Amino acid sequence: MGKCTLKLILGGIGVGFAGLLLSARAEAGAWPQPEGQTEVIVSVAHSLAHRAFDPTGNAVSRGRFRKIETQIYAEHGLTNRVTLVSEVARSSDTTEAFNRQFDDTSFRRVELGARAYLFTWKETLYSFDAIAALHTASGGDDPAASQSGDVDYEFGLSTGAPFKFWGLKGFNAQRIAYRYRPGQRPSETSVDATIGLNWGPDWITMLKSTTENSIGRTPSPRGHYWSSKAEFSVVHRLQPGFAIEASTFRTFLGRNVLKETGFKLAFWYGF
Repeated sequence: MGKCTLKLILGGIGVGFAGLLLSARAEAGAWPQPEGQTEVIVSVAHSLAHRAFDPTGNAVSRGRFRKIETQIYAEHGLTNRVTLVSEVARSSDTTEAFNRQFDDTSFRRVELGARAYLFTWKETLYSFDAIAALHTASGGDDPAASQSGDVDYEFGLSTGAPFKFWGLKGFNAQRIAYRYRPGQRPSETSVDATIGLNWGPDWITMLKSTTENSIGRTPSPRGHYWSSKAEFSVVHRLQPGFAIEASTFRTFLGRNVLKETGFKLAFWYGF
């Protein structure tokens, strides 16, 4: 399996962190930023894959793949109901197959968008977001892969609600999204679910699941792809407005995607 095929597989994973916020209490991406406030999250993720899920969903050997990705994510409260969001991602990919090594380092994408608070019903908040993503690197010569200059359009509906568990304050948040990919590339749907718990004023643990699925006709010879990934995070606030996050993640189910395992370190800064 060559580099272009691996690029296509990675296109079916595309995991983002969806902008979890940190303030006096834990809040998830469904909540808006207060007017005039900004949150910046800088993260570095390292992932490895020695196996991939084949078209039947079985994990098979597929050479060795390694990726180091740096993301800068930012949110700004334009008003108390509208939050601007942006992200820039750069990665270094290494593929070892057939006694050869392929390396690729480049900026991958730039995303811009906004999230709007809609309403709150029975303590559950609802919001809607729209994001445009510009690809700034080629994903290979597979017809289903994104190329430099391609633009995707994503629309998502998020919900968020607080809860208490054994006297601890927490939150749960969900997001359902549709990503339109113009041209012959397949569009994608995604479902994210996050549960967070506050362990005192300075510690938060979060468990997140992400499922992504290609829809429509897929021109790639590998066909339809989907993936399910789990992530566990610990966030520690070092001082007001600044926190550090450590997390681990794994792709545990899928079809035509890599079986990735990795960890991430992120720094949150609010002002």
